[in-house]
Amino acid sequence: MIKIKYLILAFTLFLISCSKDDETKLEGRWQGRTIESPRHRVQSDSLFWSFDRGVCEIQTLSRSNPHYAEQIYANYVIEENLLSIQIPYTYLPTAKKNKYLDWNTQERKFKIRELTSKSLKFSVNDTIYSFRKYY
Repeated sequence: MIKIKYLILAFTLFLISCSKDDETKLEGRWQGRTIESPRHRVQSDSLFWSFDRGVCEIQTLSRSNPHYAEQIYANYVIEENLLSIQIPYTYLPTAKKNKYLDWNTQERKFKIRELTSKSLKFSVNDTIYSFRKYY
């Protein structure tokens, strides 16, 4: 009976550690590399996503003014292989007009396709976003 309790405890700890592992890998700053959809493929080095303990910052650098960056702050949650990002209403107009985001609602759920210490790929509908770890 005691062995079964330890096995259940070990299995539970394993499951908890796996979900935290994805969140730990996601934390940090990611630089956008490509955005691919059936209609187009865009390469970008001016799109950055930063993740830290449930808070996400999406930053787009301006090509015309190197000292300006458009910023959007949001909350995020990882549930299995889904990344759910919720933008406060005040940032929604900025997200809607951003040419890289194609954002129309306050919440979007992205499927995590790849998450390593150096690479991140997620998708929504038929669009795939690819990033490299910036720091």
